[in-house]
Amino acid sequence: MTTGKFLSAAILCLVLGTALGDDVLEGNYNVTAFCTAVKTGTNLGSIVSCDYYYVCTSTGPVKTSCTSGYAFSLATGSCTPAGQANCYYGLENPCLGKTGQSWVPVTGTCNQYYYCLDGVNKGQGSCKGTQSFDKISQQCVYGNCNPALVDSSDEPSLQSVCEVVPAGKYFGDTINCQKWNYCQADGTLQTADCATAYDVQNNLCGFDTGNVCSRVTESELGTASLECTTKGAMQPNDNVCGSYYVCNGNSLVSYDCAYGYYFDVTKNDCLPRKTATPVAGCNRCQFATTTWVNAVNTTSCGTYYYCNNGKATLQTCQEDYYFNEAQQGCVPTANEPAFNTYVSSNGACAGATVDSSTTAANGGSTPADGGATPAPTTEAPAPTTETTADPNGK
Repeated sequence: MTTGKFLSAAILCLVLGTALGDDVLEGNYNVTAFCTAVKTGTNLGSIVSCDYYYVCTSTGPVKTSCTSGYAFSLATGSCTPAGQANCYYGLENPCLGKTGQSWVPVTGTCNQYYYCLDGVNKGQGSCKGTQSFDKISQQCVYGNCNPALVDSSDEPSLQSVCEVVPAGKYFGDTINCQKWNYCQADGTLQTADCATAYDVQNNLCGFDTGNVCSRVTESELGTASLECTTKGAMQPNDNVCGSYYVCNGNSLVSYDCAYGYYFDVTKNDCLPRKTATPVAGCNRCQFATTTWVNAVNTTSCGTYYYCNNGKATLQTCQEDYYFNEAQQGCVPTANEPAFNTYVSSNGACAGATVDSSTTAANGGSTPADGGATPAPTTEAPAPTTETTADPNGK
């Protein structure tokens, strides 16, 4: 398969014939590559315009337009009335048709938004840290956005595979034949590995026979690659604990650890989830079997996540308490031997000490004393009711 040139939206080359020609590209979004990873007949969204979508055929993607007044909706995987599609690509005024106060995404980014008041764009803002903007709830939510990947150019930019693959569809990967992906209704990506190979057309774990793994190439399915110069250099994925990057001399290529393993930043290797010390801020709900898990906190071990369908909401224990994942609660650090034992065997807390007064920011509910079950909030920061352009609620 020949890789086409990186084209802007203005001169986008739409190849509607054989998959052996130049790839259909929208900025860093290789539509042709995506079509090899989904079942034939799947409809994929565009990141240039809401007015059309791509039908993945056996010979490649075919651009298909919605009728007047309709737009492509990821929720349904089809064209729906424009006002119900929650699609904002290519709109001159993304606030058009909105009543009262609302917040809508800045396309091509994962953390930026417009503040709308009665259909008028009143300003632009950004979510804090690694929070991303959720266009459905119109809120900033935790743990899904890497600001370093936000593209400030005029090129169309894909930030997540779930921006173009409809929810509820299983699909494969172009680097790892064993990997399958699934976009949940809220846009969260769920992934796992088959023992041998994921069969895209039959939607099942099978064997590498025939053309089952023909989709596998050296090009990553998803976000644009990051530039680098030192071949072989490794670095963690700031959001996904079980993934990491390796420099090929020009760009960073993404790799996944085995199921149940995280990339350890102290050893530059994949280690079992419990003992690995992953990068601070990555989502430790990945591979978790409990509702609450430690966040990476090598100072006090006092922060933790509430896990809900893979989404992580950060919480904080009260002062002089640490979070014990086995007990599913915050436990007093007054029992120093028990604290030290926990820290030594749980990589997320490696190096934490009793006398530290520093805890991670972002707040959260405080569990009761003595290791009682924590009661974290499931709500993300809500937009303020005042007339400001800040869905962080500040």
